[in-house]
Amino acid sequence: MIFSSLSKKIKDVKSSIVAIGFNPNPQQITIIGSGFCISDDGKILTAAHLYNQLNDIQKESLKAFVMVEQKDNDFEAYRWIPIKLVDKNDGYDLAKFQLESYEDTFLKKLEIGESESVKIGQAAYFIGFPYAAQLINEGYGVTLIVNRTIISNIKRDGTDPNHPRNWFIVDAISNPGNSGCPLIDVETNNVIGVMSIAFRTKSQVPKYNDLDIREPMHIAGAKPINLAKSLL
Repeated sequence: MIFSSLSKKIKDVKSSIVAIGFNPNPQQITIIGSGFCISDDGKILTAAHLYNQLNDIQKESLKAFVMVEQKDNDFEAYRWIPIKLVDKNDGYDLAKFQLESYEDTFLKKLEIGESESVKIGQAAYFIGFPYAAQLINEGYGVTLIVNRTIISNIKRDGTDPNHPRNWFIVDAISNPGNSGCPLIDVETNNVIGVMSIAFRTKSQVPKYNDLDIREPMHIAGAKPINLAKSLL
């Protein structure tokens, strides 16, 4: 029953998750991370460092990979849609974008939770597009990946006198491309954080088909969703 319930919850949020990328040239797309819908008018929340690492030309060609079809046999179709930066907070590594068009997509906003009530040991999951371009090139197509986890620790900002919660540390492997995807409470299916960082060590294993498989540390970090509420 637990797995059946989680399966339905994951299906409910899948169409809200987008990949984010840019065009290095007209015939190519580079996928840099993930994001998720936060409004009924096509606004996307993600990690600000995805945007900040780009040059001006790359920023102008930013796009989101949005679901436009979903069938019961697990068939899903996506389309690239241009996005523009609306606002960002570099201190919290959060950014908000606007889709150029969204009316004919399956996009729907995720429910935003309350991160101040999150406790250590609480069950959660995150869902995004890690290694998205590589998986597409290897013939796997568009692949949303779900990771189950728990909240392993909660950190507070030591520089702000108010000491807000500024990190949820989770005990799961987060791969490149997950940055910007939602951390979701298992019980309520509400967003409690935005995945922002993964801790990994350099691997001695050679690259496989251009996949840089670094040694995972089962440690990753998300920004508590309350830090994003000024952007929302």
